[in-house]
Amino acid sequence: LLEAVDALQLPPNPLDHLVDLCGGPDKVAEMTGREKHLVRDADTGQVEARNRRDGTETSQKMMNMSERNSFQQGDKLIAIISEAASTGVSLQADKRVKNQRRRCHMTLELPWSADKAIQQF
Repeated sequence: LLEAVDALQLPPNPLDHLVDLCGGPDKVAEMTGREKHLVRDADTGQVEARNRRDGTETSQKMMNMSERNSFQQGDKLIAIISEAASTGVSLQADKRVKNQRRRCHMTLELPWSADKAIQQF
């Protein structure tokens, strides 16, 4: 049974696939409630589950703040944020941050209420 499961060609998780297409976790700031993500090895093409925390962040909130800072400082040029991490987060090109590039906002899953949708922009 395990061999049959390994042989399945399942589609990738949409969020992990998007991160992979955009250059991987080293290029994409991910601010979500996820503790793990799937990472594709560039050499072998194999996918493995990895913890998002590298050991230095003590909580999910701190990890998301670190990712936001990486985006705002220009270390990562793409940011993905979910509703789980969006409260109180601004990714605008504020004059106080290094990354002053124009932002392009893509909404993949619209919130159920209009007030939450407006807050994201």
